[in-house]
Amino acid sequence: MNKAFSKGFVSLLATTFFSSTLLLCSSFATAQISTTPSAAQIEQFKKLPKSQQQALAKQFGIDLNSFDMSGNKTQNGQQQAPELQYLNNQNTNSALDQALTNTKKTQNKHDLNNLKPFGYDMFQDMQTAFVPGENTAVPADYMIGPGDTLEINLFGKESSSQQVTVDNEGKITFAELQPVNVAGLTYQEVKTRIAELVEVSMIGIKSSVSIANLRNIQVYVVGDVQKPGAYQLSSLSTMTNALFISGGPNEVGSLRDIQLKRAGKTVSKLDLYKLFTQGDVTSDARLQQGDVVFVNSIQSQVKVYGEVRRPAIYEVKANESIAETIKLAGGLTSLAYPKNVLLTTLDTNYQRVVKRIDLTEPSAKQSVKAGDVVRVLPISQQFSQVVHVAGAVSRPSSYAFVEGMTLNELITNADDLTQSTDMNYALIVSENNDGTISLNNFAPRAALAGSSVTLSANDLVLFFNRYDQNDFMADSLKKRELVAAKLDDIPNISTNEKLDLTYSAQQSAANSLKQELLKLNIAALKDDQELNYLYQLKTGDLQIQQQALDSTKSLSRQELILPIVKLLQANVLPGQLVPTVEVSGQVNFPGVYPISSNATILDVIASAGGVQESANLDVGEITRINNSVNASDSTHVRFSLHQALNGDKSANIAVQPKDVVNVYQQANWQKESRITLSGEVVFPGTYTIREGEGLANVIQRAGGLTNFASSEAAFFTRESLRELEQKQARDLARNLSKELAFKSISSSYASIAVGEVQTLVNQLTTVEGVGRLVIDLEKVLGDDSYDIQLENGDKLVIPTYRREVNVIGEVQVATSHIHSKDWALEDYLRSSGGLRQQADEDRVYIIRANGLVDIPDYTWLGGDETTINPGDTIVVPLDANYTDQLTLWEKATSIFYQLTVGLAALGRL
Repeated sequence: MNKAFSKGFVSLLATTFFSSTLLLCSSFATAQISTTPSAAQIEQFKKLPKSQQQALAKQFGIDLNSFDMSGNKTQNGQQQAPELQYLNNQNTNSALDQALTNTKKTQNKHDLNNLKPFGYDMFQDMQTAFVPGENTAVPADYMIGPGDTLEINLFGKESSSQQVTVDNEGKITFAELQPVNVAGLTYQEVKTRIAELVEVSMIGIKSSVSIANLRNIQVYVVGDVQKPGAYQLSSLSTMTNALFISGGPNEVGSLRDIQLKRAGKTVSKLDLYKLFTQGDVTSDARLQQGDVVFVNSIQSQVKVYGEVRRPAIYEVKANESIAETIKLAGGLTSLAYPKNVLLTTLDTNYQRVVKRIDLTEPSAKQSVKAGDVVRVLPISQQFSQVVHVAGAVSRPSSYAFVEGMTLNELITNADDLTQSTDMNYALIVSENNDGTISLNNFAPRAALAGSSVTLSANDLVLFFNRYDQNDFMADSLKKRELVAAKLDDIPNISTNEKLDLTYSAQQSAANSLKQELLKLNIAALKDDQELNYLYQLKTGDLQIQQQALDSTKSLSRQELILPIVKLLQANVLPGQLVPTVEVSGQVNFPGVYPISSNATILDVIASAGGVQESANLDVGEITRINNSVNASDSTHVRFSLHQALNGDKSANIAVQPKDVVNVYQQANWQKESRITLSGEVVFPGTYTIREGEGLANVIQRAGGLTNFASSEAAFFTRESLRELEQKQARDLARNLSKELAFKSISSSYASIAVGEVQTLVNQLTTVEGVGRLVIDLEKVLGDDSYDIQLENGDKLVIPTYRREVNVIGEVQVATSHIHSKDWALEDYLRSSGGLRQQADEDRVYIIRANGLVDIPDYTWLGGDETTINPGDTIVVPLDANYTDQLTLWEKATSIFYQLTVGLAALGRL
């Protein structure tokens, strides 16, 4: 029976192990499958450290930024990606649940407060798991007793079958034979006795004996158990069957001191730890009628946690050693440090003391006692003989160090670097035996060419990108920032559907920019330990260290340098300056950089990514702090990069800690500026201009004007003026909207043309600026004193001579007319249907072809002597009194009409 039960128990354990392994494999199989955590899973996420949150999120493809960690999606995560919707199924969530559970177990093994007594969970919901079944094979050593039913088959010259039951006297009667006493015999002995009896008494007949039904026995389970009492069990039952049926020991019941009492004597003792940890069932005795299973109370318990396989509270016997106790806990993990095990125990005065135990020494045989706490510490995560290579390299990693190693053994060719690696500057960070930090910079180009760079154990070699992500995004980001700034001035208008596509695109770009800025702010609030690759490299385990090295591949120069600067600041000795230099001016990456003890001005410039094309190579300046007893003053040292680059060693001066290096800009330097000439010029196109160049000179370079040019209608625009016009229009729209809101709740609301005012507000909000600068091109070309100094982005359009006269504003039909020498102002207004009711006829004005504004010249008799020329525009404004004297209305309409006229004129050209 013991062997059969052992096989059954081992089979159960194997099934459990197989299921767990299958689930574990499932979790690995879904490692790269994206899923969306449930609210319950988010709650478990919140209880984990941030590093474990990020690890699980990476494994299951979860974007933690899409959740507010309270189970709800953030605004950014309202719409799931299609692949997430498809893969968000029960399997992935089950795997996530398992991963969270495993992570929690890993976390708990280092938490003393989360330890639970070992073995008691085996009895939960398993009361029927160890009850012998009806079809269970009866072992040969089973003791036959009253109540058992035997089936005897006779075969030979005659065949028969008969079931007999062992009576109270232990006898059976079958066939024509006398009663046979079988009580006290084993199953095998009964079969042998019957076979011999049949063979002697019934010649020519043989027998076959089996057990048809087993008897029931009554046993008592008492002591510290969940449900003590008398139980009717199968005669094949053992001590463990009785324990599981009764719910197992309670919280004070022992798992290691369980006694089987028979006729007042203890006949067997059971240690369940051997069963649970070793599968040993040799002490699991079979029960008999009237047996008593007694569960004693716990005498001694110790806590074992840390780097053991089963952290828990264990029951220990007298004189059990620390090594034996750790063996109960499954032994040490692969990360355990056996030479430093902490034993917290009580001294003779019942005061807590901590002892250091070396499991490799005889001291590990020291006995543990009640209340002891055993903690197995992990091994150090620090590498003793490695070199870390990080930054802009193909394979950031840790490499084994050997004495005399050089960088050429790790970086053998250009393929080991990235296409963006800065070939002029790299940095080696070394930590000395006394804890100080040493720095050494080198040129990767020289290293690849054969220059030897010696390495030391635990060196960190940093390679940098010669580009920055912002180099490729600067223009677009600048535009988006301008759009965002403009949108801040736009009022909240209810008729958004009237806004044009251009404004919608601007608003979308601004919202995207604000979201990016929000993400940056959130990232800045995160724990520095998570963002500092150097901290992770020094304190993390093997996986975290490799992740930190991998992350450096995409870090910017400043993100790589800042942790080094922080490290130097933390290790500076009293009275010394931090070995850093600030580089500003015309360099590619201004900032603060660490320096070696013998760094020169060329080293510092290389650390900042080199100089820009605008740099002044002849003159630069170093501002140096001079420490004295009473005060600190500074001196200024001039240097010449030109001389230093040409090999003048005296010009390549040494720098000192806290120096500020400023690379000047070249005098009169500016980036390429351009102006666009179009229309009636001999050679229209875009021309590059120098600083201070005038318009007349550029027109001369373009071959001058053609014979068809209308110089009086020249249209000159400037980008800075265009932006100013748009800002002014937005400001007026905001103020006009506020006043409209005030008027709408006043008593004069009925007299306000609210719809027209709102339309104008919308138009001012969406109108594009023109940026027209009124010029007299004839004077520009004929008088040097009237010439215009150009700016980048200027445009000049010289139209062909045209004869139209435009009439816009508050007329019945805004239109254009062919110029007539005989027509006066009134003739053009009459030809446009006359004035509308809301027109202000006293404030009609004329915008000349060159952009100047003219007021009609009325005589005292009411006549009009104003001359209307080809290309002029007649503007009839809205009467401000018509809108109940709404403030800003007159100014707003004037600006709007001017912008409209400018755009219309530009469109015609």
